[in-house]
Amino acid sequence: MLKLFRTNTWWNAVVPQVLGWMYMCFLYPEMRHVKEHWFLVLGFFVSLICISVFGYLFNDLCDVESDAKAGKRNVLGELTLPVRLLLVVIPLAVGIVSWVLIERGIGSIFLFAMQILALVLYSMPPFRLKNRGLVGVVVDAFYGHVNPVLITLLAFGFWYTEDNAIVFFCVIAICTSLKGIRNILLHQLDDRSNDKRAGTQTFVVRNGAYPTLLFINNLLPFEVFFTLALALFMGYYNPPFFVWTLLFFIITYFKFSGWKLRDLPKRQLKFKFLYFLNDYYEGWVPVFFLIILCISQPQLSFLLILHLILFPGFVTKLWGDIKTIRENFKTEDDY
Repeated sequence: MLKLFRTNTWWNAVVPQVLGWMYMCFLYPEMRHVKEHWFLVLGFFVSLICISVFGYLFNDLCDVESDAKAGKRNVLGELTLPVRLLLVVIPLAVGIVSWVLIERGIGSIFLFAMQILALVLYSMPPFRLKNRGLVGVVVDAFYGHVNPVLITLLAFGFWYTEDNAIVFFCVIAICTSLKGIRNILLHQLDDRSNDKRAGTQTFVVRNGAYPTLLFINNLLPFEVFFTLALALFMGYYNPPFFVWTLLFFIITYFKFSGWKLRDLPKRQLKFKFLYFLNDYYEGWVPVFFLIILCISQPQLSFLLILHLILFPGFVTKLWGDIKTIRENFKTEDDY
C-alpha cells in the first residue's frame, strides 16, 4: 500500500492535479464556503483513493503471471486467490458506496463508471488494453489524467458556474490527454525491458524506444500550445493565473539556459524537455489556486501549509530551479 502512495503517477501526480482544480471550483460563489462542503470533499477523496487502490491492485492481480515471467515481484502473487480477490473487491466496494453517498449528478456518475470500466478493460484478459499499443496509451491517459480532472470539475460544480464551461472542458481535456500520453509513454520507455520479458505488447515494445521518443518530442509543441491556450482562457477570468503561468515559463527558460539551446546537440534536446510540464500541472497550478483561495478565505490558510507538506515537490523543485539558474549565470555550461 505504501508503494501506491509513493508512485509518481498517482500520489505525486494525479492527486495534486485533482486538488488544483478542486481549489479552483471553491473560488466560485456557489462553492465558496469550503467548510460547508466537508462531507462532499471527504466522500470524494475516499472514493478517489479507493478506486485508485482498486485499479492498482486489479492491475497487479491480472499481472501475476506476466510479472513472474519478467522476474518482477508482485505482492499479490504471494497470496492465496481468495485473499487476492478480497483485497481487490473491498476498495472497489468502499469507493462505489462513497460515491453514491455524495450524489453528484448524472454526468459525474457516468464518468465515475467510465473510470472503473477503463481500469478493468486496461488490465483484464481477454481485453487487456495495455497490450493494444496506442489504444492502451489512450486508455491509460484517460483514467490516469483526463477523467479524474473532468470528474472533479463536475463533482464540484464548475459546469454550473461558468458560461464557457464547455470550451474550458475541451481545452482541459486536450491538455490532460497530451500530458497523460506523454507520461505513460515515458513510463513504458523506462519499463520496456520488463515488458519485453513479460510479453506485454506496449506501444514502446511494438514501435521501439527511439521512434517513441521522437513521437513524444513531436507532441510537446502541441502540449505547450494548449497549455498556453488554457492559461489565456483562465487568465481572461482570473488575470493573475496568466501572470503565474508566464512566471513558470520564464523560470523554465532560465533553468534550461534558453539562450544556449541553439548550440546544444539535437540528441540532447530530445531528452531535455520531457518532464517540465509535469511541474506546471502538478505543482504550479494547484499552488496558485490554493494561494488565491487562502487570500479570499484566510481561515483556510492552513490548507496551503498542509498541501506543501503532503506534496513538497513544488517547493523542492522551485528551490532546485533557482539554484540551477544561479549556476547557469556562473558558468558556461548548462548545469
